[in-house]
Amino acid sequence: MARSNLLCQLPKSRAPRYLDTGARANIHRSISEPHLRLTGTPNWTQADLQNLPPFITPTSTSGSGIPFKLIASRVAHKPMLEAETPDGPIQLPLDVSKDTLPVESDAFFAKLGGNPKGAKDVVQGLWKTWRDNDLLRITGKLDVGSGKLNDLHVVADDFGLYRSNLKELADAAKVHPLETQAEAGRLFYHKSREGGNIACYGYGAGIAMSTMDALLGAGGKAANFLDGGGGATEANVRAAMGVITSDPDADVIFINSFGGLTKMDLIAEGMVKFLRERRDAGERLVPIVARLRGTGEESAAQILKDATDLSGIITVIPDLKEAAEAAVRIAAQEAEKNGTELPKPSAAEQAPVAVRDTPVTFSRDGQYEQTLGNLKVKNGDPVLMLGLGGAAKLNAKIASDYGTNIVGFAAPNKGGQEFIGKPVYGSMGEAIKELKPRIASLFVPVHAAADAMIDAIEAEIPLIVAYAEGIPTRDQLRVQAALRSQNKSRVVGANCPGVIFPHERVKLGIQPLPVHSPGDIGIVSRSGTISYDLAAQTSALGLGQSAVYGLGGDPFPCTRTWEAVQLMIEDPKTKVICIVGECGGQMEEEAAQVYAEYVRNLPAGQVPKPAVGFVAGEATKRGLMYGHAGAVWWEPEERTLAKKKFMQNAGITMADTLGDLGALIKQTHAKL
Repeated sequence: MARSNLLCQLPKSRAPRYLDTGARANIHRSISEPHLRLTGTPNWTQADLQNLPPFITPTSTSGSGIPFKLIASRVAHKPMLEAETPDGPIQLPLDVSKDTLPVESDAFFAKLGGNPKGAKDVVQGLWKTWRDNDLLRITGKLDVGSGKLNDLHVVADDFGLYRSNLKELADAAKVHPLETQAEAGRLFYHKSREGGNIACYGYGAGIAMSTMDALLGAGGKAANFLDGGGGATEANVRAAMGVITSDPDADVIFINSFGGLTKMDLIAEGMVKFLRERRDAGERLVPIVARLRGTGEESAAQILKDATDLSGIITVIPDLKEAAEAAVRIAAQEAEKNGTELPKPSAAEQAPVAVRDTPVTFSRDGQYEQTLGNLKVKNGDPVLMLGLGGAAKLNAKIASDYGTNIVGFAAPNKGGQEFIGKPVYGSMGEAIKELKPRIASLFVPVHAAADAMIDAIEAEIPLIVAYAEGIPTRDQLRVQAALRSQNKSRVVGANCPGVIFPHERVKLGIQPLPVHSPGDIGIVSRSGTISYDLAAQTSALGLGQSAVYGLGGDPFPCTRTWEAVQLMIEDPKTKVICIVGECGGQMEEEAAQVYAEYVRNLPAGQVPKPAVGFVAGEATKRGLMYGHAGAVWWEPEERTLAKKKFMQNAGITMADTLGDLGALIKQTHAKL
């Protein structure tokens, strides 16, 4: 396969990237446009496919054949080969644990006609390449006559590619300089190619997307997406400030974050230090609107108040809606002062919204769904913690002081020790035998997370909560296969903040404890940072929470939104249900259908529990990854606006922006 001289090899430090329209995100990935390509013939033989590089874009898009997709299906929870035949679409489920096609493939390819054996052989090579190279999504055309593939578009799983030796290929001309700068600082970053004069910055994909949405709701437009990742450090605050202050399109900067593990005073301190250095170097300072809530917010407010030399630059506003409106107003003033034109909505942003007109398909009566009751916890349930690193120790101490019954720990090479007065075992098996836990809380490194979850499932621990971020999709699918083959264990996560039950004094996860309080608002969220924000809002309103389910941002969460909604429907402590989603997938639609059926089947005269909601990502673009793999939409029905309309049609009252949600919860609760 010939390579064009336009192709260049990236330095070893550069992480794998996506092509076509998107890919899995990680802390090293920040490119927001296709930039990886291999030129040459778009017709691949089986031999070619055995050595297929991780990124391919065809030079021609006019090849013949049957359109097909090889994807990690969010509906089936497994890899799926889909083909469009003259008689309609057909599907072939694949086994992620095997690199050969299943026996059912013969019937699948027979339906395609032409040369079934030749088609099967070439797809067999494609499937093996998909598995071996941690690919995520392949689309193209299959010529069943010649057994060739045309017009291939391949999307790679960045998390998976960490463990491969694949060469990295890039068309550097497609990479924005600020994206290169952000990547060096290990930031999730996209530079808008469609205008925008307000630079954004926050921690957590949900909050970062909601920041963009809040600006859109206030009549403005973000110049970028920037998620600082799992927590602030002096280095990444400096890196983030360097990127957003270097954006020539930015008339104002909006820094918005809600701290869990992330400390707001660290952000404030880093911001002040950076701005002073920039000012002393003679650089122009752009006005900044800052909303820093959560952990360390009082110290952050004092740091910014004491920075009197920057008082004309930094405006501190605690309320999200007011802060977004101020940022838009200042941006308009700066644009007028500088003689620049305000950004206008793109054609895509003004396009009609396509809402699903048929119910979504999802499993509600399989083996795994029988375990939903395992997520009901009570004070005193014995909890085993796996891992004894810094995060495990910190959260174990907090959870234990809160009232969570941590009975012990399992950590390799640390058997025989004690922590917080509880025994440490060298293996999970030994700990389970001695302690007989009902719950396992997994603080294990990402490379071991999938195997740890599978081991806990095989040990039939009733409830497992996992927090590791960055598990490759192939490993997530292995966990899904294990889950859906049994009916003893329920898993929450991974890439999630966990679950907390204030009435029971049970904390399973990394949530900031001070913002939670017992009450009657049930919260389910794909975003951890948004769940913290809403917990703080409902506590401040005196409403508190019955439970908070932080499900995680990966595309294959082990507990889905509809399942948490079902629990809240049944929970007598929950009076108002709050559902927070994100663009991509169909989890919000599943939850909407469950809620609509609940309302429809109520006995005459019985009033349903009200449900309110918000979906982050209205300002996102198709196929781009926003901080994690769950926040990407491929089909029009997966857009934020489409999800909102679907949920509204199911009887859920929707907030326009995250800044409107707290008031909506308060209004809804007042009507009870």
